[in-house]
Amino acid sequence: ACAADAAGFTALDRDTARRLGDPASHREPTVVALWSTECVYCKKNLKLLGALSRRAKPLKVITVAAEAELPASAAILDGHGVRGARYAYGADAPEALAYALDPTWQGELPRTLVFDGRGGKTALSGGLDEARVRQLLRAASARP
Repeated sequence: ACAADAAGFTALDRDTARRLGDPASHREPTVVALWSTECVYCKKNLKLLGALSRRAKPLKVITVAAEAELPASAAILDGHGVRGARYAYGADAPEALAYALDPTWQGELPRTLVFDGRGGKTALSGGLDEARVRQLLRAASARP
């Protein structure tokens, strides 16, 4: 993948998208949050994930803006306290990037991929609820 820009974003390409969507790439509990600057529910999810990442260790959060990086992108993530790797759609066709991330994804936002760090993956569409995310994380930590 290319280097991050001054705001911390890396332009997403198909190879990186495939890696981000592959459970084998995540050796620890990881959330990949797909979002956009215009999506109200995305911002609610980001707020929740920012709070959980500060409380639930070791929760790794990776964000993917399902659009080209915009001037407001970093401010939204920073405002919600979301740390971690940041990606924004790059030069590849948006449909190709979406398919590489998750072949079952129809493009609805927000979309959240939860990896248990042991090869499991759960894909969720729509607004997150803290109880569901905690349940998935507990299940991940309880697995041998």
